[in-house]
Amino acid sequence: MMKNVTAIGVIMIALLVGNAARADDCVIVNGSFEDDGWIPNIESRDPIGWVVDMSAVKFGGRVYTDWATDGDYSLTVYSDWATFSAGDMATVSQDVNLADVVRIVFDVNLATGSKYVKWDPNICTAVVLVDGDVIWDSNSAGLVAKGAYRGEVCIDKKYRTEGLHTVSLGIRINVNEPLWENYYTRWDAVDCNNCPGVGFVKGDISGDCYVDANDLKVLAGLWLSDGVDPNDAANLSAVGDDLTSYATIDFRDFANYAAAWPGDMIGIEAIAAYWLGPVDPDYEYNLFHGDDITPRAAINFFDLAVLAETWLGCGGAEEGP
Repeated sequence: MMKNVTAIGVIMIALLVGNAARADDCVIVNGSFEDDGWIPNIESRDPIGWVVDMSAVKFGGRVYTDWATDGDYSLTVYSDWATFSAGDMATVSQDVNLADVVRIVFDVNLATGSKYVKWDPNICTAVVLVDGDVIWDSNSAGLVAKGAYRGEVCIDKKYRTEGLHTVSLGIRINVNEPLWENYYTRWDAVDCNNCPGVGFVKGDISGDCYVDANDLKVLAGLWLSDGVDPNDAANLSAVGDDLTSYATIDFRDFANYAAAWPGDMIGIEAIAAYWLGPVDPDYEYNLFHGDDITPRAAINFFDLAVLAETWLGCGGAEEGP
């Protein structure tokens, strides 16, 4: 039986070599803020393509040339001298179709109003939101000091639906106290065109735009785990509780992943359809008979091992563990 299990791994690797699927560009309007020229106060005029949401008493913003990575301009959103409540936030937003988007990328610069004052992540955080949910923040990304960074965030599959979703960039204050120091978040080169070519492919678990061994590694790491978030990228099936409270990562998810491979996948879906369930012993993909109990048979890894050993071949496989 060991050589059958080994064959599974060999077949997986062989089928992963070669073509890989890519995902479509999304369109973020004026992501580098070059369409505006100088805007001294974004409360008075929104940057083209963006909508500003901030308290003029607590926050401010501008489009200017004080820092840029793509072109001459960037967006700055900053805290003013004011008394804050934890969770106070200022954002600029635009509506984007995320159906084929794997991730959003951007450049961000964290700064304070004085070269002598360090950026304190306990006080202030740069944030990216979708539909009002924080999906990235500078603290969790490990950006806890002044400086320029390249950021990215994978788009959860619950947002990858047809229709528009609101993508926001901004600044959040984390304390209940007066601030006598300005905190600045500067944004540039905001885009989600890292996967040009074709539509989003469900089997791209790792979010690198390809269906390849990186995805298999993630899938294997969660194999037979239960309690997985239903929105986890590795939860590729839609069975029972997978859609609601928790998910189990199993062969059904692997079958969806395998469907994205180039080449002949005949048999995988037929086995997955009855995985660990009873079938007639004469079912076409009841390939291993050593564990059959008449009048029923079970579809499990023994059958998958036989399929792996005979993949794209003409010969038979031995029966028995």
